[in-house]
Amino acid sequence: MIQQDHLQIFDLTLTVRSPLFIGDGRMYTKAEYLYCTRNGRASLLDEQKFFTFLTDRGLIDRYIQFMLCNQSNLRDFLTEDCGVSDADLNALTRYTIEAGDAVTNPPKNLYTFQRDAHDRAYIPGSSLKGALRTVWLLQAVRADQSTGHSLASDDNAAFPEEQYVNQLHLRLQKDGSIASDAVNSLFRGVQVSDSKPIPNERMALCGKFDVLPDGSFPKNSKKGIPLFRECAIPGAAVRFKLTLDQSVLKGRITKESLIDAIQQFDTYYKQTYRARFKAPSGAVNLPQQPHLILGGGSGFFAKSLAYPYLGEEKGLRWTAEQMTQMFSNHKHQDDVKPYGISPHTMKYARFRGQFYPYGYCEVSIL
Repeated sequence: MIQQDHLQIFDLTLTVRSPLFIGDGRMYTKAEYLYCTRNGRASLLDEQKFFTFLTDRGLIDRYIQFMLCNQSNLRDFLTEDCGVSDADLNALTRYTIEAGDAVTNPPKNLYTFQRDAHDRAYIPGSSLKGALRTVWLLQAVRADQSTGHSLASDDNAAFPEEQYVNQLHLRLQKDGSIASDAVNSLFRGVQVSDSKPIPNERMALCGKFDVLPDGSFPKNSKKGIPLFRECAIPGAAVRFKLTLDQSVLKGRITKESLIDAIQQFDTYYKQTYRARFKAPSGAVNLPQQPHLILGGGSGFFAKSLAYPYLGEEKGLRWTAEQMTQMFSNHKHQDDVKPYGISPHTMKYARFRGQFYPYGYCEVSIL
């Protein structure tokens, strides 16, 4: 730790234990990326260079035909049908990573990881801060001894987190009460940098699977949902700077309280949610250390505080109602019975032939 007056600056490291997906909102189809079964690598193209190349080579019409046909491998089409050399393809490539499941399955839609202007994968500080905020709030909710909590049953229902975090007296209402806004948020005193770049050697494509409480896959989904995600893989160490401004926090959020909040969240998550699910065949046994769970695929339970706020029974019924309204075709009316948990599926990634729950990371703060 570095102490600079009221600022405490820490090195925070996420050690990825299961595939971690922080999406950039982009999706690529079979016609927009390459994968090579020979070396097990997938490549993202520079779109501008690629279309200039197709135009210069007179391949636009053939490329349109490829997009409309059942042929699924763009790399095979370019090399075998169009005679494009490996050297030409390399010149059109932005970056290359491990293809993962794409080697043994036909290419599907590919969702990419957050990258900077130099195409280096990284995790925005806002993603990590959001996860830290969630675990800290769970700790605060569980310490709250008040009873009778409730949430509206409509689509606009929101967890009232402001009553826990908007505790500063920097701005008051006309009646003298604390204004419930970001000006008074404790988390003004928590700053998280964007991570250092994640090497492409620590990135790979992973499939996505839904698993039911009995460990089985929903009907017709044993081969997975038709998409791949670009993920940071198990073993990747992702580094950040965490700054705690104690002139704002005044000891209410510390390194020790954040570590304790992660431990409490991990225990609560295991006992209340994960214990309801049997692991599918081929699932890994993750280390027993406390985990922070974040990113795409980590699921509703890792991002919502409905269960601890309402209590398990009331939280189950409220969540089932919300899920039924939002996803009417997914049979969430059965979440209370027979499943006893809502949502009634857990998201798994498949990487190198094994199944992992998404987004498990160990945290070190030094």
